[in-house]
Amino acid sequence: MRSLSGATSAHRAARLWLYARTGPGDAVMPPRGRHPHNRLTDAEVRSAGPGRHCDGNGLHLFVRRNGARSWVQRLVIRGERRDLGLGPYPLVSLARARAAAAENRRVARAGGDPTAGVKLTKKGPTLREVYFDVVASRRASWRNPSSERRWRRMFAHVPPKVADKAVSAVTVADVSAMVLPLWDGRGSTGYVLRQHLDAVMRWAIVHKYRPDNPAAQVSELTSKGGREVRHHPSLPHRKVREAMRAVEASSGDVAVKLALLFTVLCAARLGEVSGATWSEMDLEGRVWTRPPERMKARKLHRVPLSEQALEILGRMRALERGDAEVFLLRKRRGGLRRVTSPALRGLLRPFGYVDEESRPIVMHGFRSTFRVWALEMERAPYEVSEAALAHRPDPTVGAYLRSPFEMRAELMQAWADYVVPRPRG
Repeated sequence: MRSLSGATSAHRAARLWLYARTGPGDAVMPPRGRHPHNRLTDAEVRSAGPGRHCDGNGLHLFVRRNGARSWVQRLVIRGERRDLGLGPYPLVSLARARAAAAENRRVARAGGDPTAGVKLTKKGPTLREVYFDVVASRRASWRNPSSERRWRRMFAHVPPKVADKAVSAVTVADVSAMVLPLWDGRGSTGYVLRQHLDAVMRWAIVHKYRPDNPAAQVSELTSKGGREVRHHPSLPHRKVREAMRAVEASSGDVAVKLALLFTVLCAARLGEVSGATWSEMDLEGRVWTRPPERMKARKLHRVPLSEQALEILGRMRALERGDAEVFLLRKRRGGLRRVTSPALRGLLRPFGYVDEESRPIVMHGFRSTFRVWALEMERAPYEVSEAALAHRPDPTVGAYLRSPFEMRAELMQAWADYVVPRPRG
């Protein structure tokens, strides 16, 4: 008969295990009494809040604070309690998770090992192979080629000995040795590397290459310092006119300078301007229509064009650099190529502009500059400013509010007059 202290220790261990699985702030106390059977519904699985939700047969749905959902089954296998990852939701549906849990329970009750069929031998795929399988699987969903380049560059931080290990043999110690030396809070190299390895391990669990995720466990070892939100360094709006004059007077291809100025005038993202085409421009209607596939929110967006923006488009037309893309620059050896985001950043960098915290400003920060200007100088309604930035509205507000295009047109013309004043008369 177990002692009271032993029961207390076991209960404490269960609480600590649950905390580690869900992350800080997500832990939910284990249910007491008789466990339920098929308690969850599809609707509850989709809408369940952070924490652990028991369905029966040892099957649990874990929901993290960021909304990620995964299935884990608790089983006693040959006298040892094990936690089996059954895959993420919705890739693994409630019905599939229940079927897998029932089969695992049947095998365990008969004295077998449900993980015996999992590919845990060194003949299985290596970490390198699985990593680039994940890259290939995500390629279709990436809107920017730089996403794949970032994944490939991040793999350089994986030592060859670990990269050539079977993914089933990668341990928490391996992941810790890679992540912790590079960890410096949210956004650091270690933070991104752990995210990538977490995705790789979840892929391996779904494909039955291993039953657990060591990268998820490493997240509990990392310091939570530096997790505060750090916004892009932006230029105070009182200096933006000076900055645009400096850009206009600088040397370099005229297309790069006009693309940078057009980005600021339209409060657009770099990729949206870099990929702009003439077919998106309605010069008579003074509208730039960006299709859903080129938008972050995957929703069509219409940008009212100011007089200054139309002038920039006219100057690009006069250069006669093609009828497809708008902003094309001359190569040194002849030919044309698209104005890229690095070219725009490189044009701005030599001027040495910094924000209030003495951080070098970045191009994306001009969207923040516009937002602050709209609030301080124009007292523009919040919804109109957010619509001008193509931000996704609150679902409740968006259902009832339609930001008038005319109000945005007035706001963008006022911003253009502030950045590049028109001659009087």
